[in-house]
Amino acid sequence: MTPPPLLLTAHSAAALLLLLGPDPARAPKRRRRGEAGGSDPDAEASNPAPAPPEQEPPPPPAPVALPLPPTSLDHYPLAFRVSAPTFNFLSGLLDPLLSDPSLPPSPVLLALALARLASGLPYPALAARFGVPPSAPRAASRRLRRVLLANFRFWLAFPSDPSSGAYSAPLPSCRGALCCARFDGPGGPLAAQLVAGASSRVLSLAAGFRGDRTDIEVLRLSSLYQEVEQGRVLEPGQYLVGDGGGYPLLPWLMVPFRGPVVPGSPEAAFNSAHRAMCRPVRRAVRSLMGWGAISRLHEEESPRAAVACIGTCAMLHNVLLTREDYSALAPDEAEAESDLGEVQSQGDGTGAGSEGFEVDTRASVLRSALAATMRDLRAPD
Repeated sequence: MTPPPLLLTAHSAAALLLLLGPDPARAPKRRRRGEAGGSDPDAEASNPAPAPPEQEPPPPPAPVALPLPPTSLDHYPLAFRVSAPTFNFLSGLLDPLLSDPSLPPSPVLLALALARLASGLPYPALAARFGVPPSAPRAASRRLRRVLLANFRFWLAFPSDPSSGAYSAPLPSCRGALCCARFDGPGGPLAAQLVAGASSRVLSLAAGFRGDRTDIEVLRLSSLYQEVEQGRVLEPGQYLVGDGGGYPLLPWLMVPFRGPVVPGSPEAAFNSAHRAMCRPVRRAVRSLMGWGAISRLHEEESPRAAVACIGTCAMLHNVLLTREDYSALAPDEAEAESDLGEVQSQGDGTGAGSEGFEVDTRASVLRSALAATMRDLRAPD
C-alpha cells in the first residue's frame, strides 16, 4: 500500500515535527546563524564588546549547517539526500521492519540513519541535534543496514528483462559497465566492484576486498566472475565493458583497443562507444562518493560495517533512480580520469593476457565485429 503523502495530515505532521523538528521559533535563528558563518547571536548579545584591535582576524566563515532535523520539505534533500516523498515512501515500507520497542519510533530511526549516511556526522553530534539518547543514532544506522541488506538485496541485481531501459547502450547487446572503486576504510583501503547500466543503476556490487588488490584480482575473487563464467548472468552474445586499464579482454568483457588507433577507423569508433558506456558507472561511483558516510568510512567501527554502509548507499541510490528522485545523483558530465577521486584502476596495464588470463580468440573476434558495426556511430568523446 502506498503511504499517504508526507506532512499532509495533521497527525503525521505533528508527530514528525515533535519527533524530528526543533522549536519552530528557533529554526529561523539557526538558519541565520549558519548563513552568517556560524556566529551565535545569543553569545554576541551577552558579550557585545568588540574584539581588541590587536586580535587576529577571525577564521573564514563556516559552511552553511545542514538543516538537521529538517523543518521544511525543501530541507529533506539536504538533510537526507532523498526528497520528502521518498522519505515518506521508505518510512511506510520499512516501518514494520525498523520498529523496536527499545528504540525511538521508526520514522525517527529512519531519519537518524539517513542523516548519518547523508552527512557523515559523528553519532554524538546527531544525537545532540535530534535530542535522542546517545546510543540511538548508531542503533538506527545498524538497524537500517541490517533491514535493507537482509530483505531488499533484489534492489542490487540485473533486471530480468534484457529489453529494460537499463541496458540501452551505445554498444549493442552490452548489459553494463564494470569498474573497481576504492575507499578509505577503517582498517585500510577497501575495494568494491560495481556494474552499472546506462541509467547509472547499480546492477551488481561486491565490496570488502583489500584495496591493494588489482582490478583483475578483485574480478576473479568476485561471485560475479563465477556466475558469468557459468552462464548464469549473461545470455550468449551479451557482454560487459571494463572501465580502466586493469581488465583483460574476455568473451564477455570488452576493453578498448590498445595503443594508437587511426582517427575515424572502426577501432576509434569502438573506443569512443566504449568510453560512452563507461560514463554511467563512473557517475554511479561519484554518486556513492557523495554520501557523507562513504567519504568517512574510516570512522566506521569495523570493515564489515563499512562494507554494509557501501551496500546500503548503493541500494538507496537505486531506489532513488527508480522513483525518479535525483537528490543524490552526481551530475552527468564528461570527466577526466582525475575527476574520479578514489576510483583508480589497478593493474599492470597490459590488458589481455595479464594475471594468468590468456588471449581469447573468440573475444578478439567479437570485439572486431563490434568495431565493424561502429562506423556510423557518433558516440560522445
